[in-house]
Amino acid sequence: MAELPVFPAFVAAPGIHETIRLPGLGIEHHVRVPSAATGGQLCLIEEITAPGAGPPRHVHKLQTEVFAFLEGDYLVEIDGQSMPAPAGTVVVIPPGRPHAFKNRGSTPGRFLFLLTPAGDTEGFFRKLAAILAEGPPDPERLNRELAAFGFEVTGPPMA
Repeated sequence: MAELPVFPAFVAAPGIHETIRLPGLGIEHHVRVPSAATGGQLCLIEEITAPGAGPPRHVHKLQTEVFAFLEGDYLVEIDGQSMPAPAGTVVVIPPGRPHAFKNRGSTPGRFLFLLTPAGDTEGFFRKLAAILAEGPPDPERLNRELAAFGFEVTGPPMA
């Protein structure tokens, strides 16, 4: 049996985290466990999503994504099929599956999401934030500039 890599224990203290805002998407990320803390094995982020907000449909080609919805009333779409995701719902999305979500509530929603392997998750979101800060981007530009992260926009945000 192959030896599993071991990374040091990590304690994320409240108030000590990186915040990454995604302009124009109504999304704010709080990095709770950075990629570097786990040797790139995983990254844990808390997301606050404005009412009516969510990302465009997209794919993480190399990462499994796990959502744990804590507050709000979300709708999740995977492979074109939508389903409600109220607080308490957990969703696992394997690599390569097109997905999106939307906060369909009237108040901000909150959930945790984990990406594994993490790769450079924070670098990805910083780059995305910089592109979005310039205004609404062309999906082709997003795909070109974010391809190195294994990310692809596959459609518009959920209506």
